[in-house]
Amino acid sequence: MLRMFRLFLFALVAGSLHAEKIMLAEGGRALLPIVAQNETVKPAAEELAAMLERITGAKFEMQISTEPRGIFLGIGDKTPALEEREDYTMRSEKGGVVITGRTPQAVGHAVWDLLHRCGFRQFLPGKNWEIVPRTPTLGIDVNVSESPDYHARRIWAGFGYLKEREEACRQWNERNRATSGIELRSGHAYDGIMSRNKAEFEKHPEYLALVGGERRKPKFCISNPGLRKLVADDALAQFAKDGTLDSVSCDPSDGGGWCECIECAKIGSVSDRALLLANEAAEAVQKAYLGRLVGMYAYNEHSPPPSIEAHPGVVISVATGFIRGGFTIDQLLAGWNAKTRTLGIREYYSVNTWDRDLPGAARGGNIEYLRTTIPHFYASGARFMSAEASDNAGPNGLGCYLAARMLWDVNEAKNIDALTADFLDKSFGPARAPMAKFYTLLDGTKRQAASDDLVGRMWRLLDEARGLTTDTAIRSRLDDLALYTHYVGLYLDYSSAGGKERQTAFEQLFRFIWRIRHTGMIHVKALWRDLPNRDKSIQLPALAKYSDPDKTNPWKSDEPFTQDQIAAFVREGIEKRKLLDFEPVSYTTNLVPASGLKLPPVPRGNAGIYLRGVRDFWTWIDTPPATITLTGTAGIIYSSRGNARIELYPLAEAELKSVAHAEVEPDKQPHELKLETKFPGLHRIEISEGGQGTKIDWPDGMPMTVISSQETPAKLFGRWHLYFYVPKGTKIIGGFAEGEGFLLDPAGKTAHTFPAKPGYFSVPVPAGQDGRLWSFKHSGGNRQLMTVPPCLARDEKELLLPEEVVQKESGTGL
Repeated sequence: MLRMFRLFLFALVAGSLHAEKIMLAEGGRALLPIVAQNETVKPAAEELAAMLERITGAKFEMQISTEPRGIFLGIGDKTPALEEREDYTMRSEKGGVVITGRTPQAVGHAVWDLLHRCGFRQFLPGKNWEIVPRTPTLGIDVNVSESPDYHARRIWAGFGYLKEREEACRQWNERNRATSGIELRSGHAYDGIMSRNKAEFEKHPEYLALVGGERRKPKFCISNPGLRKLVADDALAQFAKDGTLDSVSCDPSDGGGWCECIECAKIGSVSDRALLLANEAAEAVQKAYLGRLVGMYAYNEHSPPPSIEAHPGVVISVATGFIRGGFTIDQLLAGWNAKTRTLGIREYYSVNTWDRDLPGAARGGNIEYLRTTIPHFYASGARFMSAEASDNAGPNGLGCYLAARMLWDVNEAKNIDALTADFLDKSFGPARAPMAKFYTLLDGTKRQAASDDLVGRMWRLLDEARGLTTDTAIRSRLDDLALYTHYVGLYLDYSSAGGKERQTAFEQLFRFIWRIRHTGMIHVKALWRDLPNRDKSIQLPALAKYSDPDKTNPWKSDEPFTQDQIAAFVREGIEKRKLLDFEPVSYTTNLVPASGLKLPPVPRGNAGIYLRGVRDFWTWIDTPPATITLTGTAGIIYSSRGNARIELYPLAEAELKSVAHAEVEPDKQPHELKLETKFPGLHRIEISEGGQGTKIDWPDGMPMTVISSQETPAKLFGRWHLYFYVPKGTKIIGGFAEGEGFLLDPAGKTAHTFPAKPGYFSVPVPAGQDGRLWSFKHSGGNRQLMTVPPCLARDEKELLLPEEVVQKESGTGL
């Protein structure tokens, strides 16, 4: 054992020495044995032997020995600290390759790292997405010391996995090192604490929160010392029962119901109370189990940063959704990082209820979001990642693969283009070019809403790719993506249908998705469990619920789709899904008043009943200093999400910082807001309000414009009426619409009626109707303008337009 510890130390020091290229196989013959130090690393050694045989065709001899020789897999005898469990070194040197890990898990990581360097890839879960090179002669030149940047790199499926998918997804995680060296428990814990201590809570009802004069579940009266001791003792009992635990959770139960007693109010905010309880549990844990952790989310009502310090043994995982208090993610990270030694992130890469496995609809399919946030969160103090996702490799598989690479090494964010090129080259070979375009359509960085045009382009690119290769492995991947594309079309038809047609489309959709469940292209389990419960306009037949046995379910068939059927999907998709007849036009966001165009007055429109989430308005200051006066009403839908927050950003401010801040209480009452600025010109007003429903009003005639393009779609709620400008020479007004309403020409006549079905629209501009204001009226839903400036305003006085448009058409500049 001492010998192996010295070996590990040598491996660490040897990192600075030059590695030699070592031949592993030549002409299909193994040149080295694979030597496992002991039984704990034997499984990794066997996996390495099997995979090298698939790559080279050579049979590698397996040995058990403490003598470093051949391809040697060993571990040190010193118990590593929690954060060192996944560390390993790998070096090729005269006589072989030495792999030394701090734990068997670390050795497993090293094996997959070695195989990656030999050309193996597991891009997406499943056999079809294994890339196994055929190389009878294989060598390696390597000298690395590896340690993950994130201690936990969990990418897991909400709603869980079908049993048919569990092993493929487990393998994907293992082969991409998307596992955890430290198991951080941060889930909602109060219900479990009550269940494990039922008798004590029955004996002490005062431990429960006082709400409306009564003691109620599921929150605690944290000001009660007895309750805090019970929670600390419960944490100790969990560690005593399971000595393998790295952590316990002290996160509150979901939702509201916080204690209203005077003593709890004295503690401070909800975040202060939750953290106080976690702190006392962590203090008890550290005394009995040094180094073990207590996890908690910054989520919902306890998402705002606290005023007290966190115990060093408490890890706070900041949720990127369900935020209260009007904070941005960066504000939460900064606030919690100031009070906490270590942070985690509770992410949402895909939530089926939100994205339904559609292209670009989830963060896991937004490559720029992943490239930006993973290193940014790390730089902000995050060392744990728990990302809820879905078993939907169709839209999000590439994104999750890239995320796994970056979570191990955040510097991989600089290599995203190369990693993507590697994916395209190895997965599609001669069909790479059309598939690069296909994956651009899936990328949420510039999301394109589901429409006949999008599905039609997907089909045409797949058809082109299929014509470029006869390779069976590549064709199997193209088949998977063809089945995914057919799903997108079926879901589009279902979601936009009504009445009997909706039920028919729903049945077609569900019969189809079960037959492709083995592909993992979409999250079949989530769809089957969730969609029928949310859409009350459709119904499942008897014995067709998810919980009913598969064999008796009338909508579930195990019959796979044949090559001929898939080819028919491609042909029919191209025929059915027509493409756009216009070219999008790009404009800058250097906005100026439209007054230079001397537009005639129009009846004032409206911007809807409220906004939700984050919304930008653009305004203009002619003569500073100036005061912008607004009226804000918050809490229209929810009153529990904290104040709506307003920031004012002058574009002339050198560092693009906010120069004024205001908040609106969520009391459904109007409040006057004053934002002062010393800067002239264009200003951006950012409203962040956590989805509670907030209405912002401004004086008539004040410049105030909303941008709604494909890149920055504006979500407008209620029925709204806003104007936009059609530049001179425009032949077609093109864009995307979802929701009913009307497009009015400059005379106020209906030029186009929007149906409920989402889709692109293309409206010819008659002679003499360009260079004027058109409008969307009685609009329910969103509009994205693609051939004209995507600037919407209530009238001509409030409209701002791209500077280049005003300069060109006024002939005088500003």
